[in-house]
Amino acid sequence: MNQVTVAERLKYLRSMKNKTQKKFAKLLEIPQPSLSAYKNGKNNPTINVLIDIVNKCNVSLDWLTGRTNQEHTLSSMRDFASFMYDLSMKNKIGFKIIVEDKFIDEENENKRNAELVFYGNGEDHPYNADVCNILKELSDNLFNLKSYAITKPQFDSLKENAIEYYSLPITQKEFEDLSRDEILKRRIEFLKENNLV
Repeated sequence: MNQVTVAERLKYLRSMKNKTQKKFAKLLEIPQPSLSAYKNGKNNPTINVLIDIVNKCNVSLDWLTGRTNQEHTLSSMRDFASFMYDLSMKNKIGFKIIVEDKFIDEENENKRNAELVFYGNGEDHPYNADVCNILKELSDNLFNLKSYAITKPQFDSLKENAIEYYSLPITQKEFEDLSRDEILKRRIEFLKENNLV
């Protein structure tokens, strides 16, 4: 295991989670001095600690240990669900989910349809333009791959170029810990503002 890489990855994870070292140690349920020793390369985390970090930060073990540059893996619908929930809690990116529970069609009357819509730039979601660019590039590259205009290695190279280019950090949304009365008050305000009552 390349301990320097693990240390670098831990520093990266802490910055992505936008946590102080103390809060990051608490999130990982690791004593702060132990986390500090891991991040400084003075101690090696045990396999159980590595697995715990992987599970709590939703990253792959291969990424954490430096075997790959791919931070997340999607190998199950559980991973996909986790990724989507994580994405919904990020600052500077926003999307609208549109779900049609029943798409009426003579042949497929129970077909379901879901869309994620990212609206360009805006005050609340300044990274959405980048999201749109990434998705446009991906769409073009997938078309080129499927139509044999490029090879799989070329597709992988374009993917790596995109990953390197789009390197702005994404932070977590923060939510206040509110009393029940304050939650109810804000709920009523939200419903009124959005003409839902």
